[in-house]
Amino acid sequence: REQKQWEEQSREHESRVNQSRSELAEWVKANRPAGEILFADGFDAADSTVGQKWSPTAPGDDVPSGGIPVNLDSETPPAARIIGGQLKIIEGNSGGSHWLSTKPSFDWTPSNVGESIQATFDLIDNKLSPEGRPADRIGYYIALHDFNHNSAAAGGNVLIDGNPTGPTAVHLDYPGSDTRDVGSIGTSHYLPGHNYGVRVTNLGDDKFRLEQFVDSVPDDKPLELHSADLPDGGFGFEFCCERSFVVDNVSIERFDSTGLGSQRRASFREDLKARKEAHSKLLAEQKELANGRPGKIAWTTDMHPTSPEVRLLDRGNYSTPGPVVEAGTFSALADPLHPFVVPLVPSGGKTSLRRLAWAKWVTQPGSKAASLMARVQVNRIWQQHFGTGIVSTPENFGLSGSPPSHPELLDWLASEFIRSGWSVKAVQRLILNSAVYRQSGKFSKQGQEVDPDNRLLWRFPLRRLDAEAIRDAMLFVGDELDQRLGGPYVPTTRSEDGEVLVGESNPGTRRRSIYLYQRRTQVVSFLAVFDTPTIVFNSLRRSPSTIPLQSLALLNSDFAIARARGIAAHLIQMESDEARRVETAYRLLFAREPTSAELTEATRFLDHQMREYSDQSDARRQAWQDLCQSLQISNEFLYVE
Repeated sequence: REQKQWEEQSREHESRVNQSRSELAEWVKANRPAGEILFADGFDAADSTVGQKWSPTAPGDDVPSGGIPVNLDSETPPAARIIGGQLKIIEGNSGGSHWLSTKPSFDWTPSNVGESIQATFDLIDNKLSPEGRPADRIGYYIALHDFNHNSAAAGGNVLIDGNPTGPTAVHLDYPGSDTRDVGSIGTSHYLPGHNYGVRVTNLGDDKFRLEQFVDSVPDDKPLELHSADLPDGGFGFEFCCERSFVVDNVSIERFDSTGLGSQRRASFREDLKARKEAHSKLLAEQKELANGRPGKIAWTTDMHPTSPEVRLLDRGNYSTPGPVVEAGTFSALADPLHPFVVPLVPSGGKTSLRRLAWAKWVTQPGSKAASLMARVQVNRIWQQHFGTGIVSTPENFGLSGSPPSHPELLDWLASEFIRSGWSVKAVQRLILNSAVYRQSGKFSKQGQEVDPDNRLLWRFPLRRLDAEAIRDAMLFVGDELDQRLGGPYVPTTRSEDGEVLVGESNPGTRRRSIYLYQRRTQVVSFLAVFDTPTIVFNSLRRSPSTIPLQSLALLNSDFAIARARGIAAHLIQMESDEARRVETAYRLLFAREPTSAELTEATRFLDHQMREYSDQSDARRQAWQDLCQSLQISNEFLYVE
């Protein structure tokens, strides 16, 4: 009943919010002062081609953008094509950044205080097809003028990186090593079905306000720029990192600051402010309502003060119940000084309180139960970092289990765990800051003779990353890992040849491995090769293997190749200098600088691969992809040393 009532209220409030949003947008369109149209393209002329008004080369620039210029009127990425009266930005992860710019150049620093220039467009879709991968960002530029940074005019190339889940980042002089992040604008998210853009307004004293517009309404949190940041240049769209999208109705307008126009604009802003405040109030009420959602509860608890009668079953047979038994604990943990007491339920109580009583009993300081629980937990944490626990049988602390290699250490960690208030983070810090964790894994003949199994940890044990950590690390180094928390699982599919895959175009495909769909009969093939357990049984520890299939997966799987491509694109975008790019690659993948020999060998490898791909237009990107794949399949990347 409570859930149903909440759903009805939510539907009613959502309808009010949608109606308010529509009314606000319609009012803005009907009342906003019209500007002088400097440029407009609806992509709907019968003979319209992209090349009539757009170019891969910014106005006045001496080279087109990117190593591979944008293909006009083509579907070979990176490409721009008009289909059905709309402009399609087609990006196939072609390596690095590219742009499509207007052929005309515009003055982005209006001369008089109060004057402004505005660029807007309709976002039709954030992918090219219903089954396509949604773009992570909707990127567009103002003041486009110089791709290779060899112009006499500095600044410009202002990238507005529209975000579907967060604020819009703003980058100056993008791309290149001298790119400067100047913050973010707006609070609205970039989603299909809306009109987006920016307006630059002269504030005086060489200050210019950059603000985001959504459906003709100014968004919150503007930025201030200077005239040096905004040289004359074109307006354009960004091609990068498989971010394909569809736009329409591009418009560049100029607004004056004198006479009736100025008065009307001031009046418009005041009325708009009042209407936005009313709409914001509705949004705040909607958020408050969402926070009060009853939720779907998936748990078991006692919801009655009187517990049901429980009987001892003769030979475990439910049909032959024996005498009634009372609530109790494990006899092996019986402790006269800390007995488990069945709680008395106060009058009017709604629960038996037995679960809470057991939780307090098992964590009561000084008791047998608490000491065992603490030892078991810190032993599992230790195992995560060293591969083997202080007790090598984490499921068995009894007489038939393995004795602890360092009993005093186990006791001390357990006591610190309890003393910290059962804080897992506190134990993690103790272990990671310890000398034994930070020591070298270097081999010692003396240590090998005394302790060949390294149970006493005379060196750090060489340990391969778990399967999920390998997958997440490969995504992370290419700046592809989606680190959002919560949300639905990521679906998997079984191919015709029996492989279980995470489709590159699936929603959330680059999320952490913890979000991958788990089925007993459908373990992701890439993870299974690296010993991820199935959920058929409880896995307390993993037994790593070394098999040829692991090397084959890292060399040939679609996932590994796509990750190498992503790392290469990330590096090409970050650094323009080849040597610095190699250094950055080593820092990203190995967390260290390359040696001079490694730097020389990597450069030689790149030269060789570029000659191998000399007949291809993207030889440079292919060579870098091969280098990145070579690094990501190395032991130094896969193993913790």
